[in-house]
Amino acid sequence: MSIIKCHVAKPRDVKKLILAFVIVFVLSILLGAMTAQALIKEVSVTIDGKTFYYKTIKSTVKEVLEENGITVTKDDYVSPALDAKIDENTKIVIKRAFEVKILVDDSEKVVYIPAGTVEDAIKKAGITIGKADKVNLPLSQVLEKPAVIKITRVSEKIVVEKQNIPFPTITKTNYSMDYGKHRIVQQGQNGVLEKRFRVVMEDGKEVERKLIGQKIVKSPKPRIVEVGAIRWFKTSRGEIVRYKKVYTMIATAYTLSPSDTGKSPKHPDYGKTATGHRVRRGVVAVDPRVIPLGTRLYVEGYGFATALDTGSAIKGNRIDVFVEKDAYKFGVRRVKVYVLAD
Repeated sequence: MSIIKCHVAKPRDVKKLILAFVIVFVLSILLGAMTAQALIKEVSVTIDGKTFYYKTIKSTVKEVLEENGITVTKDDYVSPALDAKIDENTKIVIKRAFEVKILVDDSEKVVYIPAGTVEDAIKKAGITIGKADKVNLPLSQVLEKPAVIKITRVSEKIVVEKQNIPFPTITKTNYSMDYGKHRIVQQGQNGVLEKRFRVVMEDGKEVERKLIGQKIVKSPKPRIVEVGAIRWFKTSRGEIVRYKKVYTMIATAYTLSPSDTGKSPKHPDYGKTATGHRVRRGVVAVDPRVIPLGTRLYVEGYGFATALDTGSAIKGNRIDVFVEKDAYKFGVRRVKVYVLAD
């Protein structure tokens, strides 16, 4: 039978072991604390100009923001990037995106930008601006708060218009047709005037129109109308007098006497008119500038006559009628002289 012998630790040895354990435990705590302290970093977060400071042991920008309940959208500006590593000197800058409305092409587009110019907002909305288009704000203007941008589409086009040229009416006197009657000799036709305009449109509405040229592509054809000029009246003897013109004249009379003609019976031109005709009743002297020689007339108070003679005293609206005798008896009268129709 074997006998097992047990050694019992002495109280002094137990105390030593406990002390060693305590020392190791304290040292491990101190080492852990020192390690943890070494991992803590202080970072600044500036949001729209306001700065906050945080202590963290996180390693990326995203983790720091999440740790401190700071959310960002895809349109916000964040620097450094969310996946960037941080250190003691890291400064995180956040600019919140704001709303920009863009009114264009009868629609409204909304974009969110944290910063930038009017042009940046338009580009982000995928809108192309034409050279002539108008924008209510300067493209280089920096946007720092919500804004409304209005884009006006401007275009130009050439417009060709045709306008009627009204035809004129030409009236001709017909001396073989009775007064009051008329006859259309030629029907009129309108002409055509072509005009070219430069037209400026804003958002599909015309705002300016400028004439840049015009030409007649078809000339108008005049309407020609003949109107009768022949009037008539009946004399006290029942004779029909058809005339185309009437004058009011001063009438005198002359005979073949030398005192009237200035010629004696022996003169070669005695008894002859200025036109070479023999003087007889019905021959009258006129001013050829008023009544052409050879014109058939009817002289009130005298009768039918022909303008075949002239006289030095017969000027303007004066007429001298031939009578066989008693020229003084005829005297000086104011008469109507009718130019007869052919």
